[in-house]
Amino acid sequence: MSAATAPGDAPSDAAASGQAAPPAGRPRAGSMRRPLQPLDLPIIKHLNSNRVILASASPRRKQLLQQMGLANLEITPSLKPEDLDKKAYGPWEYVSTTARNKCLDVYTTTLETHLASIPDPALVIAADTIIVTRDGRILEKPRSEAEHIRMLKHLRDTRMHRVLTSVSVLAPREDARAPGYDIQSHTEETKVYFWEEGNGLPDDVIEAYVKTREGVDKAGGYGIQGIAGMLLVEKIEGSVDNVIGLPVKKTLTLAEKVIFQQDRDDYDDEGSASE
Repeated sequence: MSAATAPGDAPSDAAASGQAAPPAGRPRAGSMRRPLQPLDLPIIKHLNSNRVILASASPRRKQLLQQMGLANLEITPSLKPEDLDKKAYGPWEYVSTTARNKCLDVYTTTLETHLASIPDPALVIAADTIIVTRDGRILEKPRSEAEHIRMLKHLRDTRMHRVLTSVSVLAPREDARAPGYDIQSHTEETKVYFWEEGNGLPDDVIEAYVKTREGVDKAGGYGIQGIAGMLLVEKIEGSVDNVIGLPVKKTLTLAEKVIFQQDRDDYDDEGSASE
């Protein structure tokens, strides 16, 4: 009899079967893991108790926000045509203006069309993502398979490109001071490097990737969170969630400003505190 077993004690299931008991502190096989708890942050609590609109149909942006704990997002994409003249805008101005227009469009349309019994949104989030090539061209979603292949070959042959995502957030002002809302914007840049043709990314690999159709609905024609991240991308410099489509931490920071700091006019981001 071992010293660890007192007379009359029944042997454990593991001992009876001849198996070693699991180490102390480790859950037994088959035991339920405690579910993850939401982030205990004031901005998350506030947004989860109010109406929040994501002005985007992107499932990736929705998923990123849900991972941060936003459970009740209302999806209302902007129907405003994205018809800005790329030749008249630099990349930063183009992407920030597009995101801002989406945000304002969804907010004003919501106020004009929603029922009186439905509360106004506490926050509207909009974003736009573009690819900027080494030679300064703006790339968005490919319009055909042939264009898709040409786009990815160009990104490979030039090695490095920049991903710009601009996010705009808007909240109604509590004091109703004109124009009745605060809006803040931020544009983030991430540098992305593709593998070289002679180092694992020949034409047939690009063509095979295009056939998967993973990148048909994405700016630049690839999704870093999927096959492309393993097959096409060698490395990045900057935020990966920015490449996916939304710099989440900055989005929450902007939300805190337009909701909790409405009396401050010294914001240091691109957008003004109120207009």
